[in-house]
Amino acid sequence: MLLSLLLATASLWGSLHAALPSRPFLPPASPAPAEAPRFDPATRAVSNWHAQTAESLRPRALALTASLSKDPPYVARCVRLNNGWCIKSARWTGEIGADGEGHTAFATLDDGADAAARLLRRYYRDYDRRSALAIVRRWAPSECRSAAPSAGRASVATPAVSASLAPRGLGKTLRARFLARHRPGGAPRVAVARRAPAGALRVQPWSPLARLGGRPRARIAAPRPVADIASGIGTTATPAPRPVADPSALLSGGRVPSADRMVAESALLPAIAAGLPVLDLRLPAPLCSGDEVRINAYAARIAGSVGVKPGDDLHLFAPDGSPLPNLAAVMLVMSAVELGTLRAGPDLVAGAIGRLTQEQSASAQQ
Repeated sequence: MLLSLLLATASLWGSLHAALPSRPFLPPASPAPAEAPRFDPATRAVSNWHAQTAESLRPRALALTASLSKDPPYVARCVRLNNGWCIKSARWTGEIGADGEGHTAFATLDDGADAAARLLRRYYRDYDRRSALAIVRRWAPSECRSAAPSAGRASVATPAVSASLAPRGLGKTLRARFLARHRPGGAPRVAVARRAPAGALRVQPWSPLARLGGRPRARIAAPRPVADIASGIGTTATPAPRPVADPSALLSGGRVPSADRMVAESALLPAIAAGLPVLDLRLPAPLCSGDEVRINAYAARIAGSVGVKPGDDLHLFAPDGSPLPNLAAVMLVMSAVELGTLRAGPDLVAGAIGRLTQEQSASAQQ
């Protein structure tokens, strides 16, 4: 029975083989080559940022959600650039473009991680920026302009007021002298102390005598003749009207300048009101308190990741340039600060440090 079953199977296979057309055996087709990543300046994104985000960024669930969305609002701009540390353009390996603010667009997130590791090594060894605060001040500098020039850097010269516009200087113009002698609204300022003649007793500004001396005395009107004893009862003395501030009183010789000159001097007035030096037309420096808070918070997070203070040495590299264990923790925290909701994964950072170690070993052997 088994023999008959085998014979029937053989005959069936022969008939099927004869029915099939004879075709040569073809190997499976090789997959099409992957398209090279490209940077689109209009959208400020690299074409493969979705796949790179899902593969290398954390938290994984949020990264996967971002990779499946076309333009998620919670994704930072550096994520779309495959730039996990928001590094500026400097002809890095794997750089394929840059956005309008100079942030580098990398072909892959691995290229961005390699650039971040090399840049930290340059800061630590070449620039001698070993603390978290020193690194952050150069990595993410303040956007405010400092009022005082930094040490070792020459201050930028500012144009002076022309002599034809202000022959005696900006502080002695008509508008400046008027504002110096009057309060906002035109009311004259009350002098707290007047110049006393030589040998006279000095009056302190806070004394009652100084306050009385600077107070204008009320003028009493002369009595008017009355017809009888009853007329004029209840009449009170009328005080003299308060003098109105007159800018022309400040002029020497009574010469009134032209209207064009007065308009030009009024345009230069903000420099005087801001308390800038005479002939210095620079805008007042903006308040940098917000940037200082941001820099200190950034440095505190970096230092806290390795258990030191913001001004202490982070111990990122050995004297020979090889990476130390603290480098991984610092890179992870810096990526989390730069990207916000997302951050670089441990595998991404470990791969960059491994390639940097191999590069350092190869250079040491040469």
